[in-house]
Amino acid sequence: MNLRRLLLFGLLVLAGFLNAQTDYRPGYIISTHGDTLFGELDYRSDLLMSSLCKFKDADHNIKKYSPDDIKAFRFIDSKYFVSREVNSKQVFLEYLIKGKVNIYYMRDELGDHYYIDKEDLKLTEITYEEGIKYIDNKQVYYQSTKHMGLLSIYMQDAPEFKPRIHDIKKPEHKNLIKLAEDYHNTVCEGEQCIIYEKTIPLLKILPELIGGAIKYSDVTELNNKFYFHGGIIGHLWMPRHSEKLYFRTGLLFSQLEFEKEVLNYYKIPFQIEYMYPTGLFRPRIAYGLNFYIPYYQTVSFDLGANIKLSESLFLSATSDIEFNPALMIVPNKLLSYSLKLGLILNIQ
Repeated sequence: MNLRRLLLFGLLVLAGFLNAQTDYRPGYIISTHGDTLFGELDYRSDLLMSSLCKFKDADHNIKKYSPDDIKAFRFIDSKYFVSREVNSKQVFLEYLIKGKVNIYYMRDELGDHYYIDKEDLKLTEITYEEGIKYIDNKQVYYQSTKHMGLLSIYMQDAPEFKPRIHDIKKPEHKNLIKLAEDYHNTVCEGEQCIIYEKTIPLLKILPELIGGAIKYSDVTELNNKFYFHGGIIGHLWMPRHSEKLYFRTGLLFSQLEFEKEVLNYYKIPFQIEYMYPTGLFRPRIAYGLNFYIPYYQTVSFDLGANIKLSESLFLSATSDIEFNPALMIVPNKLLSYSLKLGLILNIQ
């Protein structure tokens, strides 16, 4: 088995292993009879949790529940999901805010969906579309406005909210929760609404200062030795889409000694990265492209781990194998390997 096939095989095995990883967190389920059972829930993506709840009881028995099996489940002090009927099918909706109007959220294969209901009005999707239309043979970008009319109906007893509703060009977590909260406080005195939605940023960057050694293989006129390899890495995270996937980039520096000259090289990685989100020891892998300055492109496979030192600081260890590419993203011939240590700052 050659190196390329061996790497591909390793990636497939790792992908299967990572897909099987679980992230159990304290929580509870509510049965169809209203009983509450405490234990741990598997924290997965919004897409998966709209159709499946994995529950581990005190005896470490694991059971899977569909929206037909239970009324609700909730992570302690975090996301809360309820079983509701949408388009003649039971699904788990994330309960964002409970008040005079209730707002829910769900993600499926088609994207994000928001829903609203009220004591005297049924559950309805807050529909929204955007895209390109052709008008008189010209491309025109459009945004639908049906959501404005729907929100106005559900909040018609507070007409002063109409201008705010029309300012919501696109329904999202933040603007819908804030609108529902302010509406509740306006029409309901002495009763607080409940915001279930876990406050998480749309985008977060984890900076990493990193340094170590790199060794190149079969580079013409390059002195065969280990070179310093370091710089800064940014782990770009969109937790609302996935708490485990990142985009990894940054700037790395090496000074390489050739037979006739010494040259400075800069490397910019563009990689998709998986990082396990909990525990003291958090494994991670990344795969993608590296772009060198002066220009050269490689394929890179990173394997490493983060060790938790505190809530905001992690020690990182990274092993990076770099290949000359075939067909842009397919590894062909080994170019380098490196070992690096670093510090990752998790800014709260």
